[in-house]
Amino acid sequence: MAYNTGMASWVVHFRIAETLLERIPGLEPEKFALGNVAPDSGKPDARWENFTPPTQLTHFQDPDGPHRDCADLEFFRRYLLPLRPAPDPGPVSFRLGYFFHLVTDNLWSVMIGRPTQEKFAAQFAADQDFIWEVKKDWYGLDFIHLHEHADCIFWRVFRDARPESGGLDFLVPESLAWSVAHIQEYYQRTGGELQKAYNRPCIYLSQAEADRFVEESAERLFRIYRYLWADRSAAEGPASALDLPV
Repeated sequence: MAYNTGMASWVVHFRIAETLLERIPGLEPEKFALGNVAPDSGKPDARWENFTPPTQLTHFQDPDGPHRDCADLEFFRRYLLPLRPAPDPGPVSFRLGYFFHLVTDNLWSVMIGRPTQEKFAAQFAADQDFIWEVKKDWYGLDFIHLHEHADCIFWRVFRDARPESGGLDFLVPESLAWSVAHIQEYYQRTGGELQKAYNRPCIYLSQAEADRFVEESAERLFRIYRYLWADRSAAEGPASALDLPV
């Protein structure tokens, strides 16, 4: 059975976005933050198994791909490359955030998701819902980070952001609005959620592992950005930016 261990948490995406905002000039923070979570804008059914629009569409999934299933460079070629000759900061900020989300999910799959599934293979095999136990560590660390960083991009920018599509015609406005509101409300829960997070031993993902992933991924994404956008290198060839010579 395949388990969804290949998608980073929303705060991981926000943390990487915050680092990149400091290094990439001319980005609009709110649009960049929205773009960084827009691939997760599918509205779920009651069991959180099927989404509208489907995850396969919003994540440009390529099940036969070498890394996971986000064909991130397909998105880049179709939706970012046409903006490069005369970039408008708004659409570029949103779509660059969207692109970074896809690459980050591929990195998460390689660096966190697959190793976790291999390390705890027996638990995954015994319990089809074990992934939700693993994700308690992921999202617990999110709550801790937000509690300890009151001036981070979630509180400063995203908490009051208004949903938009960045001109991407495959996104559904109703689902976008639901998703943004859900993420905003989810992380503003207090009390019990935070205490549970601090009490967890975090054996599936430690604070140090999460910090290292954010640092290394932000550096990799900046090199990818510089190669594809700043240096205007060719984007032909591979399906994923993980295969670029950076």
